[in-house]
Amino acid sequence: MPPRRRERSVLGMNATNDECGCTIEQFNRMHPPTFDGRGDATIAEDWIQDIEEILRVINCTDIQKVLYSAFKLTGEAKRWWISERTIREAEGMEIVRWLHFKQIFLERFFPTSVRDDKAMEFANLVQRAMSVHQYAARFIELSRFAAYLIPDEEKKARKFEQGLNEKIYE
Repeated sequence: MPPRRRERSVLGMNATNDECGCTIEQFNRMHPPTFDGRGDATIAEDWIQDIEEILRVINCTDIQKVLYSAFKLTGEAKRWWISERTIREAEGMEIVRWLHFKQIFLERFFPTSVRDDKAMEFANLVQRAMSVHQYAARFIELSRFAAYLIPDEEKKARKFEQGLNEKIYE
């Protein structure tokens, strides 16, 4: 077996991913999640992050990222994508690139109004009746929606401390 062929089989990937990207088999071996468009809007952001991590690891091309991601859409999300794709094709628009796919996907399934609500929830987060562990988990969960409020570790720590119950300091 030639060295390049052996390298490909050992890695289970194309040795020249920069040129060829990845395969659907590689993508599916990573067990990508499906997304049906239902449920809490944050599920959409979680899905896109999970998919993007897989695509980055297996080094897919921009076009493969869109094709493989769309392949994991089901239900309402699949109907939305088929409609988007059909409209673009009918209007003779260029193929959707990954960044644009992410943008229109999030606009549809995780709208700005929901993101703003989550950022506001983070800004107003205080421990109250939560345990410190519960408060920390909620803090981490919501902080991703308001990174602009905590641009560095010092501000992040200060925001966390400000939300703790006063009793903790006694």
